Amino acid sequence: MKIPKIPAAYEDYLKSTVKPSNRIKFTLKKTKPWESKLGGCPYLESREQYPIGKNGKPMMFFAQINLAEMPLLPDFPQEGLLQFYVENDECYGLDGACIVKYIPEYKKDEKSLVKENPYSDDYEENLPFTDDCKIAFVQEEKFVGTTCPEFEQKFGDVSEKEMDILYKICNADESRIGGYPYFVQSAPAYYNSSEYTLLLQLDVDDTSGLMFGDSGNCTFIISRKDLLARDFSKVEYDWQCC
Repeated sequence: MKIPKIPAAYEDYLKSTVKPSNRIKFTLKKTKPWESKLGGCPYLESREQYPIGKNGKPMMFFAQINLAEMPLLPDFPQEGLLQFYVENDECYGLDGACIVKYIPEYKKDEKSLVKENPYSDDYEENLPFTDDCKIAFVQEEKFVGTTCPEFEQKFGDVSEKEMDILYKICNADESRIGGYPYFVQSAPAYYNSSEYTLLLQLDVDDTSGLMFGDSGNCTFIISRKDLLARDFSKVEYDWQCC
């Protein structure tokens, strides 16, 4: 798709909102325990490290990001693993807890690591995707997203023609890390882009069969303060659909 030219009246503002973002690409490839992945087996040195949810069931493992494999992003650690788990239920954990585990150091000795997810059979039918995938990254610069509050405040009164153009150049959909999130319905009340960072967005994808409900996606969002402190205990998880 050809991106339209930025309307001159909004060029300075949009350029002031630019943030780097790592768009995620999925491929159907096997992964090593420490590599970036959607589904499959997370990095585990023992079964006992696998998190159990508040409902007493093993949590659903969504994704693992090896931070050294992706282009650098402001405030993010440069190394280590991020693992994303949500409550195991039919609503993709919407009303339950999420756990984001940060593993600063990891081994590359496969013989000493768990090779298969010990609990995947317990939650496979509740996953929002059909195929495990290897994750790669493409860095790109993004303008403020169309569903962010500041976009709506700035461009609420523009013409329909201008809005069509803005929607094309400010679209923040697709799976990504950093930049701006895309909320299918509306931004959560707490969210503003100066205080919060998009830790992970998983969006509709044909390769993996990824989809939340009807054409929906999920977001994991963290305060910039907590990200800088490497405190992942208060991550906000949400998914929305049409």
